[in-house]
Amino acid sequence: MRLLITAGIVLLAASVQAQTPPVSPIKINVNSDGHELIKKMLDHVDQINYQGTFVFMHNGQLDSMRIVHGVVDGEVKERLTSLSGEPREVVRDDETVTCVWPNRNLITVDHSSAHHGIPTIVPRELESLTQSYTVISGSNSRIAEHDCKMLAIKPVDQFRYGYELCIEPKSGMLLRSKMIHPRGHLLEEVMFTNVQYLESVDHINFHPENNIKNFTWRKSKNLGEYAQTQQGSDKGWHVSKLPPGFSVSRINQRIMTTSDEPVHHMVVSDGVASVSVFIIKPRKLSDMFEGLSRRGSINAFSKEFDNHQITVLGEVPNETVKMIGSSVMHSE
Repeated sequence: MRLLITAGIVLLAASVQAQTPPVSPIKINVNSDGHELIKKMLDHVDQINYQGTFVFMHNGQLDSMRIVHGVVDGEVKERLTSLSGEPREVVRDDETVTCVWPNRNLITVDHSSAHHGIPTIVPRELESLTQSYTVISGSNSRIAEHDCKMLAIKPVDQFRYGYELCIEPKSGMLLRSKMIHPRGHLLEEVMFTNVQYLESVDHINFHPENNIKNFTWRKSKNLGEYAQTQQGSDKGWHVSKLPPGFSVSRINQRIMTTSDEPVHHMVVSDGVASVSVFIIKPRKLSDMFEGLSRRGSINAFSKEFDNHQITVLGEVPNETVKMIGSSVMHSE
């Protein structure tokens, strides 16, 4: 079952990080300019052709990655290559995310998330910001030789993290992001060290750089996604109590690369942060476990219910996963 948490972390496409000293405050003014800048970023985030290098602070360490991102024949594609730590490549398009591990001669293929580009959580709807967050416009800054505008996205309660973004006003490019705990300390930071905009990109830019001829392939098998009112999912599973602003946004079933057991999967979101609820009936009751766990910014809560293992995880505070997990029920 602990492998299920690992698989969920991969699905969230996030690494983990330790607590760090409090974030230095920025000079801020509340106005509507921040909303307009975020809207521009959302409108252009997938459509910009670029290549560059960014650094990722997590788990008390600093990783560096190279990225190529662009639109080819109407499809958003990107390739990320590690420049530190274990060699790895991630090639992503609208349908799949392929991870290449050269030292292991291994390739894993899973279904792609909706988000591309610099790894951070960004809102997909401005309406969600006004309900659960306050957007505050800050000072001008300069990242990777590009001017950008600082924005703070502050949560209204303790059930979600806050964010600081630096967005280039001309292009809408996100050049730097920070994830902030409600208590004020920095959880994660991503920043470009160089970025170059491209007129166009070619398919060859998104092919793995490694020779993968003799690699082992592991592919995720999706059993299909279903709306709450459609056949296929067990509609008896539900969350009886959600934090303010959160709702169930998706329900599906899937088989993960780390398990051959069908997993009932619910996504709970406030429009900015997402929480995954995994429900599985293990082969052995001795595999059950309960309690809270944390890996950097990702918190998880597990419990047993009616011979099923319930695991809730997401890049949200532990109060959030505990409330959601404690209220997962099943009814006929």
